[in-house]
Amino acid sequence: MTDNSLLQQFLDLGLFEGQQLLVLDLEKCTRCDECVRACSDGHGGITRIIRDGPRFEHFLVALSCRSCHDPRCLDGCPVDAIHRDGFGLEIKIAGHCIGCAVCATNCPFGSIHMVEVEGGVEKELPPEKWRTYAKNYTAASGQETGEVHRAKVRATNCDLCSSLERETTDRTGKRTTTPRCVYACPHDAAHRMTGQAVLECAERHREQSVKDNERSHSSFGWLWDLIGGSSLNPGD
Repeated sequence: MTDNSLLQQFLDLGLFEGQQLLVLDLEKCTRCDECVRACSDGHGGITRIIRDGPRFEHFLVALSCRSCHDPRCLDGCPVDAIHRDGFGLEIKIAGHCIGCAVCATNCPFGSIHMVEVEGGVEKELPPEKWRTYAKNYTAASGQETGEVHRAKVRATNCDLCSSLERETTDRTGKRTTTPRCVYACPHDAAHRMTGQAVLECAERHREQSVKDNERSHSSFGWLWDLIGGSSLNPGD
């Protein structure tokens, strides 16, 4: 049975929307950042993931595209530059992106990043800067207002490494396409999971923690009684 507080947290974090959540097992993760480096190396020096985000039980839900069931980022793009791949879950941003930041603003999970392109080199923009671009753009009318150098800015997001076509071997020895962030983790701490799978893992972890605590108390109960004084003569 699902713990009500755990289920409420699951709903509050919007994890039910995710079909490809990047979750890090905090009991295994050493904060080595190999996942971030692998992503950056595969995408021209700009990482598509951030090793930070909400905690859920023993997981950290990293800031990376969740491949939502109902992706809000797809709504409102004035040039139809963002779409879901017809053969998979990944959400892709086309090269004719004009950098209006509508998709980044619509994403409630901070998974889309804006980059500035200068001489063919991408440089990530801090949120406070790209939000200025978004404010200076009226999506409804499709017109820009203010002085904004739109051509130098574009949106990026995790596409599950579909653009890299990297084929690897999974734990069973089968050939599979695995995102670099998962493949590079030396501690088996990074996983791509559905929201439902994350909830089930969290439930099992919480249940096991309760059992371990009960077992520990049972094993050392005599010590707790002694410390509490129940094994001592009150008259001493």
